[in-house]
Amino acid sequence: MLTTRTLTPSVTLTQTSGGQPLLKVANAFAESEICLFGGHVLTYRRHGETPLLWLSDKAVLDGSKPIRGGVPLCWPWFGPAPARVGSSKSAHGFARTALWTLDGVSDHEDGTLIHLSLSDSDETRAQWDHGFVLELDVLVGKELSLVLTTRNTGTTPLVYSGALHTYLQISSPETVSVTGLGTSYLDKLNAGQLTEQQGPLTVSGALDRIYQHADTTVVVQDGEQRIHVTSGNHDSVVVWTPWLEGASAMADMSDDGYRTMLCVEAAITDEAGITVAPGEEHSLSTVIR
Repeated sequence: MLTTRTLTPSVTLTQTSGGQPLLKVANAFAESEICLFGGHVLTYRRHGETPLLWLSDKAVLDGSKPIRGGVPLCWPWFGPAPARVGSSKSAHGFARTALWTLDGVSDHEDGTLIHLSLSDSDETRAQWDHGFVLELDVLVGKELSLVLTTRNTGTTPLVYSGALHTYLQISSPETVSVTGLGTSYLDKLNAGQLTEQQGPLTVSGALDRIYQHADTTVVVQDGEQRIHVTSGNHDSVVVWTPWLEGASAMADMSDDGYRTMLCVEAAITDEAGITVAPGEEHSLSTVIR
């Protein structure tokens, strides 16, 4: 049984309802919860405002499956496992179902910094035979910042893809429009067909789109609220919602859960991935405000 303890004046280490290690952050700017299972940011809310992240009311928090909502870490691949590692491997990789190490917590003028890491092990090498250190830096302040750094500790180049699979909290699909995505996308609901888009994206059904020419900052207008999602070192922005037909098939999402969430994700989706040479590193980032 994990004993609750204070790490800094702003951070407490406790556990989820399912017994997984959980960091609770409460500083001058915002509140956030970060689960060490999956290195998973579950919640973020600035004081006096509505939550920016959506977490399913049916999310499983006992470590038996990936957590639905917040910011899952898709790594070292995004979507189905690529042929180079074997298609039988789990979708979206293993980072979101691994137990991460808490390396450091510190309070600063601009917020609270959480540093987590994950290293290769017998379990990870069974899925992906590479030496690595994966680091996640989470800054909880006036905005939420995540930087996911892949460091190659092996002797051969590694190739990875992934995403910071951000679930945004929205008021309703009818109140949302998204700008900054560009004029074309790959429609994964239509065999990846390249499709043109005119004007802002509006939401009226299931979406699974890869925007390869989006602006660095994508803006989600939700009624009077405007959410900015700024991505770094990515090659695409993914927008996803399962809509009713998808939500009703998920045991960890209420049938109407799709009405209050929209995923806007900093992602690396190109089949070639990112090559990281031995001793080198690459970082993928997102800032939500």
